[in-house]
Amino acid sequence: MLATGLQAAGAEAAGAPMAEAPFGLAWASKTDMPKPTLMDQEANITAMIYFYGHPPAIGVDTQEVVLDVCRDEGLQRVVWVSRILSVPERTDLYEQLLTEGVRRHGASRPGPYPRSVIWSTGVLLGVRETPGRGEQIVMVSEGDEFSRCSSRHREEAGHSAVNHVAELFQLLASRPPRIRSQAPASLPSVGQR
Repeated sequence: MLATGLQAAGAEAAGAPMAEAPFGLAWASKTDMPKPTLMDQEANITAMIYFYGHPPAIGVDTQEVVLDVCRDEGLQRVVWVSRILSVPERTDLYEQLLTEGVRRHGASRPGPYPRSVIWSTGVLLGVRETPGRGEQIVMVSEGDEFSRCSSRHREEAGHSAVNHVAELFQLLASRPPRIRSQAPASLPSVGQR
């Protein structure tokens, strides 16, 4: 189930409509994103990373936003990570996000990770632990070409792009290290993609 992405995991019926891209972005875009704080490129995916205070990572409860831009498919995944929250804060915010998710996307079902739910529109809401510090809420939205991008990523990198989200839900000590570029200006131009 993890190898097919959120869309297949959440959709009972094929062809379920995907949710709009968050933060006013457009799925498949390659150029309409703000300059990232950091970047990480692996095979066919460039992860554009934004920390709190740098759009689109705004809002008091935001720690980080990651935009996964695929070489051929453009923007295909948006990951929002909350700041570290106490249990009462996490409970309140999670309930707000779940209620809004149901309003926008309909009924959810249990997700592929502990304490996660998914919608057939390609959206996941979950909680990850940061041992000794608190918890974080993670929201992931995928575009309708993410499966194709992830398959290409498997061919080029030796693992599915879905693995990157799975890493977010592993305990901190067991997460593999990620190397992030310090040069956001090196984002490939449209002609290079």
